[in-house]
Amino acid sequence: MQSSDVSSSTWLEKIPLKKAFLSLSDKSGLRELAQFLVSIGCSLSATGSTAESLTSYGFTVKKVEEITGFPEILGGRVKTLHPKIFGAILAKPNSESDDHDLEMHKIEKFDLVVCNLYPFQEILRRTEELGQLVENIDIGGVSLLRAAAKNFVRVGVLCDPHDYKLFIEIVQKNSGALPGQLRVELALKALGETATYDEVISLSLRHKLHGITGVRLGAGPVQRQASTAAQLLDTQFTYELERVKSLRYGENPHQKAALYRTESGVVHQGAACSLVESQCLNGKELSYNNYLDMEHGLRLVSELRDCACVIIKHNLPCGVAIGSNSFEAYRRAFEGDPVSPFGGVVLFNRKVDLNCALALLETFLEVVVAPDFASEALETLKAKKNLRLVTLNTQLPLLNKQQIIQVQGGFLVQDVDDVIFDPEKLHIPTDARPTPADKSACWFAYTVVKHVRSNAIVLANSHQTIAVGGGFTNRVDAVEYCLRKSRLSLKGAVLASDAFFPFPDSIELIKDTGIRAIIQPGGSVQDAAVIDACNKAGISMLLTGHRHFKH
Repeated sequence: MQSSDVSSSTWLEKIPLKKAFLSLSDKSGLRELAQFLVSIGCSLSATGSTAESLTSYGFTVKKVEEITGFPEILGGRVKTLHPKIFGAILAKPNSESDDHDLEMHKIEKFDLVVCNLYPFQEILRRTEELGQLVENIDIGGVSLLRAAAKNFVRVGVLCDPHDYKLFIEIVQKNSGALPGQLRVELALKALGETATYDEVISLSLRHKLHGITGVRLGAGPVQRQASTAAQLLDTQFTYELERVKSLRYGENPHQKAALYRTESGVVHQGAACSLVESQCLNGKELSYNNYLDMEHGLRLVSELRDCACVIIKHNLPCGVAIGSNSFEAYRRAFEGDPVSPFGGVVLFNRKVDLNCALALLETFLEVVVAPDFASEALETLKAKKNLRLVTLNTQLPLLNKQQIIQVQGGFLVQDVDDVIFDPEKLHIPTDARPTPADKSACWFAYTVVKHVRSNAIVLANSHQTIAVGGGFTNRVDAVEYCLRKSRLSLKGAVLASDAFFPFPDSIELIKDTGIRAIIQPGGSVQDAAVIDACNKAGISMLLTGHRHFKH
């Protein structure tokens, strides 16, 4: 590799624009840009359809085959990949060697490249047909952008029609020359465009080809290098984010916020549940806190197989229930804690019917989320103008397979906590044996406790939560809180704990309450003492072997 002798002062020099090369899929603003370039004495060269458009506008344009002496081939898939095009872009400034090569091969330098790519993302939103996706993978355009961006010390690059206006204004102010500062900014944008483009293609084809062939990256001989600590996590993550909309503010009014879409959200659209793609049918714009609450509720409601309702308040479930329909599920979820739902978010995994809608109107709520609303239910709920009504297919598998949390200077990445256990195969170390109803209630309670902040305790029966306690610094406080908070009968209820009991003190607290079964991970050095306490109280215990801390 040759070392570069380009100084930083050269980067900022103004470059007169004498020759431009254009190759555009999106021809928005082309006429106005070309008119400006011609007005400052810049000649135009272009590829097929771009040259045709320029000619139809009345501009003189040199076609790419006139430069290369070689026609476009393979239906236009090969046209710019030629030394006379890329030599004209990549030639360095003030290089005798490069100038000699250009003169020998009769190559004239380009000062500006205007190029945008085949609309792969737009095609992806419209179809999952593999042939169309592959056909819209741009080769020459990416190469043009990368070459021009690499040589930003001498060449300008425009990849977005939205930048034409600013480009024209600045070049006009500089008497037809392109300043170095703008060249740098445009080059960085072009490199970001190609990076995003490649990542979208990689993600979409990985998803699509896995569905057709069963081939998954990392499963065969071609693998990314993995760390020994986390064999299933890649050593590098690349996320390109597209801003969907600005939000009124963040968690508090003084914090700015916006909603972004990952390109994987586009890839999986229609195949997985994406909160970003949800539709708000009524009320004000969804807020930052609304999205947080919906995300936490979505993770829980998606795990419940029966018709279910989850009421979320400040990222915590305050009421969860199942029923024969949405009304029964909501009524049960609400009666376990009729105070906390005020100003909360309610999520369903089945259609909201009219009876449910009437019940929802009895309490002030921020958001109601459901796969669908019966027409009469929708009209009824729209009577509350500020009530946000969101449609989201909560029965689809969730999109995210990893959780990412930012820390100072980096990120923590982990797999989502999606362990599914069979209630019939759990270890039961106690003398008392759980009934089928106990097992069903334990499965329900343990599903909920996974989504409660640690230390977490959930009291429940087979169809509803009775009390939810989370965020405590010790488990005894969580148990005591749930016992004080419970309004419904504890006779025949069960207790779920997200982690093991370090001591039998929590068992002592519940032994006379009517709770008859406990489900917990086990694994404490005090397990024997905890089991003994259960035996003395006549309480059965199920051990899952999986802890569910949620810090």
